Amino acid sequence: MLYKTNRFADFFQNSRKALVNARDDKNIYSLILEYNMTAERIEEGLTKIDNLVTADRNKTELHGLQLLAREEMKRVFAEANPLYMEHVAFTKLHCREESAELAKLLLNEPRTRVINGWIRQADTFYSNLFHNPGLIERLAVNAVTVEKLQAGHEKVMRVSQARVKYTEAIGMAQVATDQRNRLLAEFKYWMREFIYVCKAALKNQPQLLEVLGIQVLSNGYRRQIPERQ
Repeated sequence: MLYKTNRFADFFQNSRKALVNARDDKNIYSLILEYNMTAERIEEGLTKIDNLVTADRNKTELHGLQLLAREEMKRVFAEANPLYMEHVAFTKLHCREESAELAKLLLNEPRTRVINGWIRQADTFYSNLFHNPGLIERLAVNAVTVEKLQAGHEKVMRVSQARVKYTEAIGMAQVATDQRNRLLAEFKYWMREFIYVCKAALKNQPQLLEVLGIQVLSNGYRRQIPERQ
């Protein structure tokens, strides 16, 4: 699908159809021309639609990339966390009487699942652990070798890198959304004048308004005001 929702697809298509019909239908064009709605101005509106469609497509693409980056971050976290928690458990076992060492490794505080906090705890744990060769030797008794610790740290760093990419993707998607919304607001503002001109120019020929997709009320029709409950 080119558009995320049919609502936008219909809006783009209907707006383009109205402008093209206004330009190509000689009867319509001759009447709106009296209000200075020239072919050049209609082309301006069509260009705005083209820019808006491009911006909407870009927004949809970048939001897709954001979702992919989020899934990648979740995937590498799922790989890293079990190994990290195993290393934490064995380290706590060997340092259960060493409060200063526990504090240095951030093992005196609860583990967090908030991603930024998790990265901070995990990176600090491994980085400081590598500065304690005596503790690493004690961990090796339980087959927690330095190679396994390095592998665990590398997995944590992949989570950190994935988090950076995800954050960047969020920013890019937000910029694209803001750009699309700005162009959409500008086009709606422009389109309001176009519709106003058409209604004024074609007020005596409502069937031509229907050609443009502009709804008109039948003679004698009055909107019903809902009764207050």
